[in-house]
Amino acid sequence: MKGIGAAKFRHHARAMASVLLLVPVLSACAGASAGLGTSSESCFTALPAAYKAVGPRAKLLGVRLLPATRVGEIMSGLSEAPNKALCLLAFELPDATGGYRVARRDDKVFGNFKLVAYSLQTREVLKVRARGSLPMRFAHEISIV
Repeated sequence: MKGIGAAKFRHHARAMASVLLLVPVLSACAGASAGLGTSSESCFTALPAAYKAVGPRAKLLGVRLLPATRVGEIMSGLSEAPNKALCLLAFELPDATGGYRVARRDDKVFGNFKLVAYSLQTREVLKVRARGSLPMRFAHEISIV
């Protein structure tokens, strides 16, 4: 009986030591610099309003923080101060059959998309626009978009 208790104690001690060794690593991952590492990170605060604007079946493809002039080129009719930065969010919507279909030809991505322009300053959706193709990359290299 005494041998079993000692073995159990050693096992628990090793497990505790492993956890204590991982604490500095895990706390570094949760630090202030642990975000996505992109300048678009602040745009994730736009998600609730953007989802409300595009509907519950929309799938988020990505977000970009861009100069207002660039967003204005993509979302015609949008007039914002050129020195401002706006968030541009891309969503994929289901087609008539209820499926999500994205096709890639050359450097273009085609599908059923909605783009949302969002102002971080006023915390509001400025414009929503349906598109059949994406004007830029919204996801990482491993993705189709």
